[in-house]
Amino acid sequence: ARQRNHADLGMNSGMKAKSKLPSLSALARLANPLDDPETLLQRLTLETVESRHLEWKLTSPFGPGVTTKIKYRMVKALISFANTDGGFIVFGVDPQGTWLGFSEADVQGTDPAMIAELVSGCSTPELTGLNYGLLRVSSRIFPLLHTPPSSLMPHVTTKEIAEKLPSGKQETYLQRHAVYCRYSAKSDLATATQYSRIIAQRTDMLKAEMLRRVKEINVPLLVPAAGGVPSPRTIIRISRATADKSVPAIRITRDPLEPAGVIVHEELSEGIFEEINNVIEVNRRLASDDRSFVFGEDIYYRIYAERYHVQPEEETFEMLASTAMLRLYAPSFFWLLRMSAARVAKVIRAVLVNPRSTNVRLVCRLAVLLGARPTDWLMKMLNKRWKSHPQPPDHYFSFKKMVASLPEIDSRLVAIQQSANSSIEIPGEPAAVAVRDLLSNPQQAANLLSKVCMIVFKGDHSRRQVCRQLDVLAFGHELLKLGEQVADELSHIDEA
Repeated sequence: ARQRNHADLGMNSGMKAKSKLPSLSALARLANPLDDPETLLQRLTLETVESRHLEWKLTSPFGPGVTTKIKYRMVKALISFANTDGGFIVFGVDPQGTWLGFSEADVQGTDPAMIAELVSGCSTPELTGLNYGLLRVSSRIFPLLHTPPSSLMPHVTTKEIAEKLPSGKQETYLQRHAVYCRYSAKSDLATATQYSRIIAQRTDMLKAEMLRRVKEINVPLLVPAAGGVPSPRTIIRISRATADKSVPAIRITRDPLEPAGVIVHEELSEGIFEEINNVIEVNRRLASDDRSFVFGEDIYYRIYAERYHVQPEEETFEMLASTAMLRLYAPSFFWLLRMSAARVAKVIRAVLVNPRSTNVRLVCRLAVLLGARPTDWLMKMLNKRWKSHPQPPDHYFSFKKMVASLPEIDSRLVAIQQSANSSIEIPGEPAAVAVRDLLSNPQQAANLLSKVCMIVFKGDHSRRQVCRQLDVLAFGHELLKLGEQVADELSHIDEA
């Protein structure tokens, strides 16, 4: 814990207008708001109730009056602040918000290193960035603990702290293997929504930190051979990971007279990709069954943007594909290509359980891409259900038109219902991208798919249709190889 001792600021000395003071939430997010103790004190003394970013304690952090309950509720609050948006514990303030404070003698035995050791001993990873300081109002002293939102969140408790009350009842102050967050003026267990926020925030923090790491490396160039004729050179491909203009420009030289070239290389740790699998592992623990995805649409798109880094487990792929096709109406072909034909058939059947669902459109596109036999099978299924029905759903007529246009037209164009001469608007691209170009370059479509998935993850849900189109153009050409096997499995399901 970093300690700061501050001179007497005075309750009314140099008070800024309330409107000019930063909000408490903004101060809580700072690495160390004690760097400006006057502003911090003025802001804190304006607070009339405990809140998401503030907790009061009447006792000091350590001392004879500090019970097990007080000590570990302090720990719980600090962990909760670190797992949420940061926050403060001010000691010497009663529950009504009256600033009473302590004398010099009262706080002499408080060692910030002991506080840091106590908190770190109760959580993993250890809580770093903890700040301790003494605020002074007139002759009274107010110890303060602060932690910003942690870049290592979630912090999970490693101990269970409980005691037996005089009444005989057992009271638990800290649960083991728990993730605590801050809700209003209360510290409590994280909900699924909080887990979703933690994972998204943790991943963003880690990626931002990785992108700031710039490393300069020397790349040897081959010395010219005898007679001055240059030797063959290895071609080096470099992708720039950020548009940060403060990063030095990349320079590559072919000049045979230069013995070495210098390349600015931006490092991305493999740790960023582990985050995606951590999301899936937490989902596995929270979900009620193997096919449930509890984190919602935005997190799904984040995972799909970094789909190549998901651990290759068929159960995981099936869960994600089922989520996309049954609930989210989202891109999913990458997962399907890595599943057995039996699992693909199982997902198709699951979608068709509700034949009026809009999500049947995804099965229609999938069938077209899988080839003639799956297309025929689906057409028979839909005819059996809707041919004589007075009000068939729109996807029934849409699929009939798709089937009628085969095999003269590329199945990928049929699936996205566009021509090769059309184009797709990609946010951030200087011009619309021609569908014809993407048909001949699926890798480009895959790269753009990741980019647009990240845009959806950040809140622009209007781009979901573009993701579905790019999914077809990126992976549609590979689905045909699964067609016969999937058709066999669908037939087996019908026979069963």
